[in-house]
Parts: sequence; structure tokens; C-alpha cells
Amino acid sequence: MADRDQSGRNPDDVWADHVRAECARAVGEWLENSVRLDRPVRSLTSSELQGIAEAATSRWIVLASERIARAPHEPGSRRLSTLLMG
Repeated sequence: MADRDQSGRNPDDVWADHVRAECARAVGEWLENSVRLDRPVRSLTSSELQGIAEAATSRWIVLASERIARAPHEPGSRRLSTLLMG
């Protein structure tokens, strides 16, 4: 079992929450810069939806890469390396 942080949470869970927030922020920034936000989500085109997905995926890749670089021998980093390398 993974070590717990001061709050008693698993560090992988803390990191996952951080990544979700960062990916959501990336999606929000993409939306603000690319489409009118007064439109309903159902009106977004396939291309716009792909842009949203790309924003979130790109942010996840950057954060995962940073985690791997910071602590390459941690079990979570090894799993992330496997996901990134295929």
C-alpha cells in the first residue's frame, strides 16, 4: 500500500485530483479562447470537441512527464511511463 500524506490520503490520489483540476483548467482555457461560451455544449462541432479533448490530454501528458522526471523510480511513475510509451 502506498504511503499516506499528512492528510491521510494516498499520494497517488492527491496527484490524480491535482491532474483532474489542471486538465479541467486546460479545457476551460481552450473554451474561453476558441468558442463562444454562451453556446450550449450540444452545439459544439466535432472539431471543437476534439480540441477540448486535445487540451485535456496534452495537459495530462505534461503533468505525467513531469512526475516521471521528478521521481522516475516511484511505482506511479513506472505505471505512467508504461501508459505514455505504450
